[in-house]
Amino acid sequence: MTGAIYGRTGSSVPKQRRRRLVMSFEMVRLDRASSEPLYQQLYRQIREELESGSFDSSASRVPSSRVVAMTLRISRPTVNQAFSKLLAEGYLQARKRSGIFVADHLPATFLKAARLTTTARTEHSPRVARRVSRMTDCRSGRQLDVGMAGPPSVIFVAGLPAVDEFPIAVWERLREQVLAKKGAHLLRYASSRGDIELRKAIAAYLCDFRGANCQPEQIVVVGGMQQAMLACALALINEREVGWIEDPGFHQARNVFAFVGAKIVPRPIDREGLVIGKCSRQNSPRLIFVTPSHQFPFGVTMSLKRRKALIEFAESRDGYILEDDYNSEFRFDGPPLPCLQGLDNAGRVIYAGTMSKILYPSLRLGFLVAPPKLVDTLVKVRAVMDQHSPAIDQATLARFITEGFFLSHVKRIRELYAQRRVFFIEQFQKWLGDYFDLEVTPAGLHFIAWLQRKEDLPFFMHACEKTGVRPRPLSFFCIKAQFDPAFVFGFAAWSQAQIEQGLAKLASAVKQLKQRGAGNGSSFQIHPFSPATSSYWPSTALRSN
Repeated sequence: MTGAIYGRTGSSVPKQRRRRLVMSFEMVRLDRASSEPLYQQLYRQIREELESGSFDSSASRVPSSRVVAMTLRISRPTVNQAFSKLLAEGYLQARKRSGIFVADHLPATFLKAARLTTTARTEHSPRVARRVSRMTDCRSGRQLDVGMAGPPSVIFVAGLPAVDEFPIAVWERLREQVLAKKGAHLLRYASSRGDIELRKAIAAYLCDFRGANCQPEQIVVVGGMQQAMLACALALINEREVGWIEDPGFHQARNVFAFVGAKIVPRPIDREGLVIGKCSRQNSPRLIFVTPSHQFPFGVTMSLKRRKALIEFAESRDGYILEDDYNSEFRFDGPPLPCLQGLDNAGRVIYAGTMSKILYPSLRLGFLVAPPKLVDTLVKVRAVMDQHSPAIDQATLARFITEGFFLSHVKRIRELYAQRRVFFIEQFQKWLGDYFDLEVTPAGLHFIAWLQRKEDLPFFMHACEKTGVRPRPLSFFCIKAQFDPAFVFGFAAWSQAQIEQGLAKLASAVKQLKQRGAGNGSSFQIHPFSPATSSYWPSTALRSN
């Protein structure tokens, strides 16, 4: 680690301190034939690097003159002369018994010049492809940093699992074992199809517990549900060809279809699932995205009659169905229902699953079960994306499944979610029962709460802004569908104490806003109502007395 300027990372243990690279002296070029003295060349190049501002100037240690001299093969007096000039001009500062560091505050004239240069470069917006502008994702800057560095605050967003309950010790032990057994083999490029042992384990699990009908050769390991959707859309939909999605439904599916240039056709949901309806052959869908086991966000389970009709429709129109088996493991009134793929004898269903909700989201491992004739096509598309998923994680997950830890974790986490679910219902009735009717479905990790009075919507939107408790409005998941005001509350990621705290905070904020009449100043709009929404009103809602 010689021959470079490094910035500290803040470790409290000096022997374990890691320093971020600021300047590599291997990149310094000294021209011994030049009329410019060597110390002046070194001084100038170090100063230019510091002026760039691409480092943490608050704590950047400079290597000793001996190290720099050895690296550049020049004399120490030459290095000391360059350092002395930088010290005199305020670029470096000497700290007693510690060494020389980059100054906390560099000369202001250069910092000002750097800011002006940056501003000039960002005046014109870059020209981007149409596929980006077609997406409905309007986030920017820090809004795109969706990851959480620490424990999640109580926001009640749907789709966040209880990662603190994951058996990390078991996972790490299995990881060490596969590394010891396979060694460097896991560090090489891996198969774009996925680890064969993992594909065998997934196929066995799906056939035994999800009612699927598949072989390991039909499975393609992908980087989660997002990549699964994108791979299928890229493989099957040409620009301006039709793609069906549920309305309301998973908003990221809408983004994927828009990204590939599909003509998006939203399909309504009734009590049997996605409504097929009438469709001309010219507008037949190439790909139909559905969540039949637990429709998101309504929680409807697609009936057997509708499942068969959907497969027959796809076969008659030469289309395919992408089955997102969302939350199928988390059914609380009986065993999980068989998947749609198990009914498919026509080779029209592509089954997609992810480990994000069962294990942990940052694992970024999912899978596709494709009809045999589509497997090679999907492997080619997947290979273009990022070649393959991490081989070490795939091998570890294969052991995690085959040695029984996966099923044990699913059973344990289902029991935990069942307890949190019951507690959430109780606390919701206690704190918000006067405002909402809570719809209770037999599966899933979220609830829909329907506002009893539409005039309360601005108060709740304002309260969500104020408290940071951010359940999604149901309208967020809609394209054309219009419903009475409602919110989608997730509950899985938070303890009972956090659930009570979050609901109480939201209720308190709403009460205060209503007393002050602050809802009138909200910037949020009340969405229009449809006369047809009465058929969607929850028959299993918990209504306050």
